[in-house]
Amino acid sequence: MKNTIKTGMMMLILSATLLACKEEKKVEETDPTIPVKIISSAALTQSQPVQTSGLLGTENEANLSFKVGGIINTILVKEGDKVRKGQLLATLNATEFAAQMAQAEENFMKAKRDAQRTQNLFRDSVNTKEQLENSLTTLHVAEKQLDIVRFNLSQAKIYATTDGVVIQKLKNPGEQVAGGSPVLYISSTNNKDWVIKCGLTDKDWTRLKGGEKAEIVFDAYPQTFSGSIATLSQGSDAGSGLYQAEIRLDKQPAKLANGLFAKVSIYPKQKTEMISVPVDALIEGESDSAFVFVAANGKALKKQVKVAFLEGEKAFILSGIDAGAQIIREGSAYLADGSAIKIVQ
Repeated sequence: MKNTIKTGMMMLILSATLLACKEEKKVEETDPTIPVKIISSAALTQSQPVQTSGLLGTENEANLSFKVGGIINTILVKEGDKVRKGQLLATLNATEFAAQMAQAEENFMKAKRDAQRTQNLFRDSVNTKEQLENSLTTLHVAEKQLDIVRFNLSQAKIYATTDGVVIQKLKNPGEQVAGGSPVLYISSTNNKDWVIKCGLTDKDWTRLKGGEKAEIVFDAYPQTFSGSIATLSQGSDAGSGLYQAEIRLDKQPAKLANGLFAKVSIYPKQKTEMISVPVDALIEGESDSAFVFVAANGKALKKQVKVAFLEGEKAFILSGIDAGAQIIREGSAYLADGSAIKIVQ
């Protein structure tokens, strides 16, 4: 009896096993396409801005110095002082100049007496005409030497060349200075004189003609200011190799100071044909080069593009794709060149 039950149970287990083997296993089908969202690139004519930076200054700035060398006697201003045009700012010790003046005056008076004496003797036919002419030449030379000494004495003082402020005091009383060595740096405070002085590369300089509009952003102020090119140099700076441009502000903040840092975008008058795409469509960007994926015939094609500049959420492309291309905006992180795709809304 027990053997019969045991045999029956084994038959049931074997039957169940055979039935399970006969059941077909369902294969899960997977979709190989990657869902993406696209946007059409747009063609437009746009000015590629020249990006630069500079410091705020004024058109009327001057490094003031003495024409002649000497020992500084007094400096009557300090850094930050406001000055008026024509105001006396500094003087040299005049002891040496006073002695030179006295000597030149004595030489002139002697030459004048000698010329008068020679003229009287020539009238009496005692001296020759050549002696008279030589005495007159000596008188003229002495007179010009006196004029030189007088001029140099007048240049032993520094006067303000404009209404402004003392930005920097470079020397102190008692120091020996050579002629032409800067002593005071003065900047105008006239509201119409404020300009931003920028350096341009030769490539950017060739794109500008003067008068172009500009956008200015100061680190000290949150808003963007407008302006235009006031002057554009026709020669490069010997030290930096850059071409200088001065940008005048259309509307100025209430408070400005010499040396404020500014970022400047200058818009050339000549416009360039470009393609506009969303910034988030760009991948693997480096310098002015990047890649985008373009949808074509159910596949994603990887294209290299040259980026002109970015503005907000748009990237402006110079080359690499055509207008109307189906740019993949979302899903590009999962793509490779030639990946199968399906477009979703």
